[in-house]
Amino acid sequence: MGNVKGLQDPYRNPDTQRGFAEQWGQNPAMVTSFADGSKISFEQTIVANATGAKVLRRGMSRGVPFDGSPLELPSLYDVDELRAIGSIVDYTVGPAFVKIFCLAEHTDPKQRHYLNLYKMGEGPLYPFWVPYHVPHFEAPNSIARVVIFGDNVAPPLAGPQVEVCAVAKRDLRAGETLDEYGMFMTYGEASNADEMSAGRYLPEGLVEGCRLLRDVAQDAVVTYDDVELPAGRVADRLRAEQYREFMGETWLDERVSAAV
Repeated sequence: MGNVKGLQDPYRNPDTQRGFAEQWGQNPAMVTSFADGSKISFEQTIVANATGAKVLRRGMSRGVPFDGSPLELPSLYDVDELRAIGSIVDYTVGPAFVKIFCLAEHTDPKQRHYLNLYKMGEGPLYPFWVPYHVPHFEAPNSIARVVIFGDNVAPPLAGPQVEVCAVAKRDLRAGETLDEYGMFMTYGEASNADEMSAGRYLPEGLVEGCRLLRDVAQDAVVTYDDVELPAGRVADRLRAEQYREFMGETWLDERVSAAV
């Protein structure tokens, strides 16, 4: 299940994006989170947790460039690698006329015959795509589904499959206090939840206000061991509860207790 971006540069910041943001009446930090890959990592994490999918690797494909026909999208992937995982989320940079896509396999010979007849290619992966992106319609419709019909739009199937870790946007120094995502110090990358837990990765959504205990090199993942958490945050307590519930991990309880 793929998303599509027009630009990918993890080192963008509100200064580099200010002109574009002002041109379109947008917030520079929000626009930065689009450009540096944080937003698409959050989006694809939601898709992964709603479907049980994984990522091939931390950061997904980091926006592999692609400007071909949607029918050529299957050529980006190794089918055997995908089969070994089951399903993945990913994203590309381009093509401009595709906004989201799904590559699906069908094993029935008769169905494959007709998919080929109706110009979907020879398989084994068949591409399906949406050519538009209209969140000003889609977001209100999703809210209406929840409020009016009690329809949870994207409920997780089970525990977390994918999460978003914080990665250093520049060389970070001990004693600095991290700003929030979409700013100057970190960007987010989607990571499988078991890797997040094993590496004690700090979530990108919880970076703001954390004080660095040691230097972190550019493009290195920021871990819980690298930072001192702000005192008394409800989000940290909920995060520790999530780790107990789904990962059987208790080390985060100790970190959160020390920050109170």
